[in-house]
Parts: sequence; C-alpha cells; structure tokens
Amino acid sequence: METLSLNLWRPVVVASSVLLASCLLISAAASADEQDFGPSRKVVAAKQVFADTAVQTTRRPLRAGLTFFADVTGFIRSAGAGLIRKRVVMNLERPPGPLSPCHESEGMQAPDEELQPALIRPYIDGSEALAALDQMIDNAGRRIDVLMYLWGDDPIGMEIASRLASRAGPHLPVRILVDGGGNLLQGQPKEASAREVNRVVCWLSHQPYVQLIRTRDPGLHFDHRKLVVVDGATAWSGGRNFTRRAFVEDHDLSLTLCGPLAAQADMIFEMFWRQQGGRAAPSLSCAPTVPGNAVARLVESGPLQRQLGQTLYREVDSARRSITIENPYLTDTLLLSKLAKARRRGVDVRVVLTLQDVTDTINRANRVTANRLLRAGVRVYIYPGLMHTKTAVVDGRWAYVGTGNFDALSLRRNHELGLSIGDGPVIRELEEGLFGADMRPEWELTERLSVGPADYLSELLADLFL
Repeated sequence: METLSLNLWRPVVVASSVLLASCLLISAAASADEQDFGPSRKVVAAKQVFADTAVQTTRRPLRAGLTFFADVTGFIRSAGAGLIRKRVVMNLERPPGPLSPCHESEGMQAPDEELQPALIRPYIDGSEALAALDQMIDNAGRRIDVLMYLWGDDPIGMEIASRLASRAGPHLPVRILVDGGGNLLQGQPKEASAREVNRVVCWLSHQPYVQLIRTRDPGLHFDHRKLVVVDGATAWSGGRNFTRRAFVEDHDLSLTLCGPLAAQADMIFEMFWRQQGGRAAPSLSCAPTVPGNAVARLVESGPLQRQLGQTLYREVDSARRSITIENPYLTDTLLLSKLAKARRRGVDVRVVLTLQDVTDTINRANRVTANRLLRAGVRVYIYPGLMHTKTAVVDGRWAYVGTGNFDALSLRRNHELGLSIGDGPVIRELEEGLFGADMRPEWELTERLSVGPADYLSELLADLFL
C-alpha cells in the first residue's frame, strides 16, 4: 500500500511543494539582494519548505498524499463557500429579528463524556502570564517540554531561554520543539537576517542538557502551537509567543492548566517529538488530582485534524442566547455564515476585532468582515490596538481558549491546540475579565466602515490563503 501510494502521490506532492516554495521565492526576490547576512529569510524558508516536503513525501508517502488531497479539497470548498455563502447568500438573507427571550436550558447540549476536571487560570495581563511561566519553570523537578512558534531575539525571548538553560541538568532534561518557519517569516524586526531572528534559538540549542529540534513544515503546514509542560502535570499555553511584543504590546490571553489534561498535553508533545526525530522519554507518573474550576477537553487542529473547527461550528449552531468571539483573524467563511444564522434565530452575537494587525491584508479584510457582520445584525467592537486573543463563549456554558485563530490556516492547515471548556466558573471569569473589558460602548461599531476595491480583494485573499 505504501509503495503504491508513493508511486501515485510523489509526483503530485513534490510538484505542489515546488509551487508553494516558488511562491515564497518570488515574493522574496526583490529583497534578497538587499540582505547583508546571506539570502532573504523568505528564500531560506522556501528552501526549508521544499526540503521538508520532499522528506515527508519520501518517508511517509501515504500521509503526504492524504494531506495534499485534504489541502486541495479544503481550498475548493473554502473558495466555493466564500463565493456563495458570504458574497451571495448572506446578502440575500432577511434582516435579523429581535433577540430571543429563550430560557437557558434551551441552549444546553447533551453532556460531553470526554470532559475532565481541570484547574484553568487565564492570564490577560502579559506580566502576569510571564510570571506564571517563570514560576512553572522554577518549580520543575523532572522534565520541561516546550513547543513554540515564535521565539524572538529580544530581551524576553532571551530571558525565557536563559531561565530554561539554567534549570536544565542531568536529572532535569529540557526538550524544545521550535517551528522552522515562524521566526523566518514573522520574526522582528523585518529587516533582520535569518541568522539574527534565530540567534536566541541557536544559542539555546548549544546549552548542556537542552535538546532542541526544528519542527519541519512540509507543504507550508506550520506548527502554530505555544505549549510548555512541566513534569507532565502543569501546562502553560494560549496565544502568546516568546517575544517582547507578545507580553508587552499585544492584548492577548495565556493560561495555566493543572490536572489530567496537562498530562494529555504532554502526551501530544511526546508523540510530535518522536515524529520530528526526538528520542522517546520515560513516561512520568500521572498528574495529581487537583480541585478544578472547570470541566474541559483538549481540541487539536492540523493538516489531517479538524477537531477545533468541528467543535466551534457545533457550539455556534447550538447557541440559543449569546455568542461572544474575540479574534484578530476571523476569516473563515463557514463560521461567519453560522454567526449570521445564529443572529437571525435571535441569538445575541458579539464580535471583537481589530484593524491594527501587523499585516495590511488582514486590516483591510477585517474592515469588510466588520461590515458584513454589522449588516447581519451582529454587534461589532473594534479593539483600538494590537489584539491577539483567540477566545469564544457560547450561552455562558461553553468556552474556547487556545492557540488557534478562526481562519483557514488554524482550522484546516496549521497545528493548533486549545481547550473546549464545558462548564465551570472560569467561563464567567472570561466573560467578565476579557469580554466585559473589551466590549466598551465607545468601541462598538455603529455605522459601516468605508471600504474600497483593495479591501474586498484583501478579504478574498484572506478567504483563500489566510
């Protein structure tokens, strides 16, 4: 079967990898000659993607073929939905009616048997999130596992790296997975060379008792997760990368997790560690039982995993009273149409967006998205600054927090990890601490934004590729 699959899929997948890498090379050609420290970062990233795709196609041809098929079908489905659902159906729908005065019980689903008790502590303030991470690292006694998308060459990136290196020892190994393309494509400053944006990571890889592996990105599938697990018992995750901007400038949300789910997160790390070539580590004892403030389960997303999107769609479809979402990348057409549908059946739908993302394409796309939502009766709030949170709450009984955005990249392509929270006081804490602070009257959009052809083009590009 593997041999047949290899013969069938290898030309197709290699050809696609060449095309994908070529796109990066073309976009980087103008700036390659301007670099003083070697080739452009995009050129380096393109070469890595090409090599990673070739390696996966050779070693795991069946998975490579299935991934390519999923990419193609997902693209076609997204393009069709964007054309029909968003640009035709949503414009023809009847105006939204009044909010429904339904009872709370009408929005309840059957109990999720996979939910487990958990102690979840959210951190909106960046300094508090960093302090929680530092405390976890300092309290480690057996092992530290780290999975990170961006690791900046800045004071905070170096501070975290130094703390990990200082704790590493013969009886406290530190294992680190760093995405191969994150720093190259998004590391700051933009004019820095490939060597400069990866300087802290390279330094860390040479420290004793630290094992560091670059995560491969075959077919432009990146690892967007942010995860630290200590002793298999406590986890730190959320939207923040290991950069100064994430902890100082961005409005974001991190969390710590204690209980059996932390052990499950470490198992996810262990499996991926082995897939990337790392040596297996001895299993740790089960995480101790802790008094929980929620019941939850882990949800994943990846090239062949749609758990995050499926969970999000199901909860939005089941909403009867309210939906609140805060995410800078709200470009998934299916989700937008479901939000509009929920509002038409009387659900109070509110969305927090930003128009100050680091990319002009998303800024423009969000302007059009805000108008579409406003027309559908959704209440839209524009956060006046850099916002990076990825959170949703439905009917005050379910919440999502994690690393995944609500776009095609996170829901269908990149590796993501989050929490589906089924019940508990932490949901109220998110409603009051995050949404209560960010849905200010002065930030609510009351009139449609002025948009032009460039904005609609950006929205189309975001639908298809972002």
